[in-house]
Amino acid sequence: MLNKNYSEAAVEVLDILNHMNAKDLAKVSKKFITFLNENASRDYICNLDYSKKLNDMDLKKETRGLLAVMYRSYWCPEEELEDLQAKLYENEQKYQNELREKYNPDNIFKKHNKIEKLGEENIEENNLNITMYKESFFKKIINKIKKIFNKSNNK
Repeated sequence: MLNKNYSEAAVEVLDILNHMNAKDLAKVSKKFITFLNENASRDYICNLDYSKKLNDMDLKKETRGLLAVMYRSYWCPEEELEDLQAKLYENEQKYQNELREKYNPDNIFKKHNKIEKLGEENIEENNLNITMYKESFFKKIINKIKKIFNKSNNK
């Protein structure tokens, strides 16, 4: 079973196919139509406005994708097929580049390093304001001895 969006898209595609002329519908494989019927949502009801052109209809992104695959596979003329495949390839490359820029591990680490450097600068600024004096080990021993003698002198 497909996810919800594709199940609803299958309903929309089947509805479009029901409004298509018989000549174009005959070009679609029966196996593909069976696949759509098996995976179509039983709950989703689409209300497509057929007074509009297909491009102007309010279709799901997944429906448009299925229709593009169907056009390439069943209805596209030979002379147009090469241009369509080049355009699809170009779109896929753009999409992959966007993903690469968005999720590039090198850029993620650069951003993390910038944040880390800013944090270090703030810590350094804060450290300048705080001055801590530590007693040396020998100084501590001498002070302990003095305390012991002071206690014994006070008695």
